[in-house]
Formats: sequence, C-alpha cells, structure tokens
Amino acid sequence: MAVPHQQAPQQPYPPQPGQGYGYGHPQQPHPAPPNSYATASVVLGFLAVLFSCVYGGFLGLIGLGVGIAGLNRSAATGVGRNASIGGVALNTLALLITIAMVVLLATVSK
Repeated sequence: MAVPHQQAPQQPYPPQPGQGYGYGHPQQPHPAPPNSYATASVVLGFLAVLFSCVYGGFLGLIGLGVGIAGLNRSAATGVGRNASIGGVALNTLALLITIAMVVLLATVSK
C-alpha cells in the first residue's frame, strides 16, 4: 500500500520584512535606559532657582556639573539630551540670580 504524498502546511501570508519565519512572538525592542544625570540636573535646577536666595549658588554649581555629566552620557547613549540641556540652563539661571542678589546686597549695604 502506497502512502500518499503530503505537502507541508503553508503560511497564509508571507512574513513581513524583518520578521522571518519562526516560532514564538516577535521580539520587542528594549527600552533605552533613563539618563538619571539629566533628571537630577533638572531637579537640582528647579530647586536652585526656587532657593536662589539661600542655597541657589551651591545647588546651581552642583546641578551644572551633573548636567554636563548628563550631556556626556547622552552623547554615548542617545537618551536625555534635552533634559540635560534644560538642567544646565536652569542651573545657569540660578547661578546668575544668585550673583545678581550678591551684587545687589553688596551695593545696598554700602
């Protein structure tokens, strides 16, 4: 008795470009890791502007350094560049406010 020739089951549609045949679910791209230096720079910038009469200069200097580190990390990873630039801008603003207050207090006290 002869066994009838069977064909392998075919897929109803060809695979999409980049998928290929296979089993299981297609792999999802991994999300980029967050740039914590950029986030810290923005937070320190807001706090430095908020407390510019008391701690703004110190927080501004620290936040400026963290923002520059965030820019360096964003150049390597591609994540957090805009937040780093915003943090650098906020911390620079806090430093300028603190310098203006020191100058104002120095001229008024004379």
